[in-house]
Amino acid sequence: MRKLRDRLPPANSLVVFEAVARHMSFTRAAQELRVGQAAVSRQIRLLEDYLGTALFLRRHRTIELTPSGEHFFKAVAMGLQYIANVTDEIGRDRRSRDVTISSSVTFASYWLMSRIAKYRAQFAEADIRLVASARVREITASDVDLAVRYGHGQWPDASAHHLFDNEVFPVCAPSYLEREGPIREVSDLGNATLLHLDQFDRNWVTWESWLKSFEFQSPLKGRSLSFDNYLLLIHAAVRGEGVALCGQRLAEDLIREGTLVRPLTVSVGSERAFYLVHSASSRLRPEARQLRDWLLDESRGNRERPSDRPG
Repeated sequence: MRKLRDRLPPANSLVVFEAVARHMSFTRAAQELRVGQAAVSRQIRLLEDYLGTALFLRRHRTIELTPSGEHFFKAVAMGLQYIANVTDEIGRDRRSRDVTISSSVTFASYWLMSRIAKYRAQFAEADIRLVASARVREITASDVDLAVRYGHGQWPDASAHHLFDNEVFPVCAPSYLEREGPIREVSDLGNATLLHLDQFDRNWVTWESWLKSFEFQSPLKGRSLSFDNYLLLIHAAVRGEGVALCGQRLAEDLIREGTLVRPLTVSVGSERAFYLVHSASSRLRPEARQLRDWLLDESRGNRERPSDRPG
């Protein structure tokens, strides 16, 4: 049986071929690899001679892959990408035992940070790096182990684990009700000071859409205050400036503490939910798997054991 080394083309020619086929240009491949175009052409000729077939059709100013070239490119790209992913994993394991988790600023502020503090109290040796940004980072980034996303549970190259659904309802500070009087019916919101988010967010439930769910169509007679981000809006609600819409799990700590209250028991369910996701094409390190399982248990009231879930 032939040795693997004898069955493979020169490794450098594979790297050059992948770059040329990806760019469909000898010039751009040479620029990426920081070599001369003549060196790129020489490696492609070497590979074609080894395979005994043409991989590219040379036009006047363009090139295109032959059927054999297309078939070979898929195999080479897949193989080199897999090697690169494993190399990243090994290097990351060697460099650090930190676990990096990414989420939106809002989710980090009102749910995740307190849970990470609880987790570190239980696992004192754990090193957690929280990346909070308005835009959740790509989970395929080499320095992000886990990410929290809000949506329907389907993202490219992602394994998604359901954290919890989202119910949206009004919240306000006790001081607001003491000053303005009780809110007993949805119709009472028509005279309340409503806090609005004035920047469009497809995940955000507006007062107009929330009230429409209860067939409330009367003009809003109360004052309104608008904010350009959710953190400022909730801070205003905490200060007693008005009534805000808030997701159930994002408000639960503030409600438990008595900082905010629900003036009404009604709520509107969202079609989206919160998910804990990680790359489907990369191995999840033991430290990240432990944090993932702990957060899932925390979100579900420890009703599931980590061993009940697939890796």
